[in-house]
Amino acid sequence: MTDIDGPPEDPIPTTVDTDNPSVVKYWCGVFGITLEQLQEAVLAAGTDPAAVREHLLQQGSSAGAG
Repeated sequence: MTDIDGPPEDPIPTTVDTDNPSVVKYWCGVFGITLEQLQEAVLAAGTDPAAVREHLLQQGSSAGAG
């Protein structure tokens, strides 16, 4: 029997860790960008998802809906 109230199998990452392939895949999907775009955004804005999103919006990317 599974614990319905337990944590999700794959919790949403709280940072954009470009050294973790599953986190990279997640954030590339959320923001609708390539690995290269994600790496550039992290270099410019840091690993906070909100800061990365803001940077991408300033660069003209869709930056996802979330």
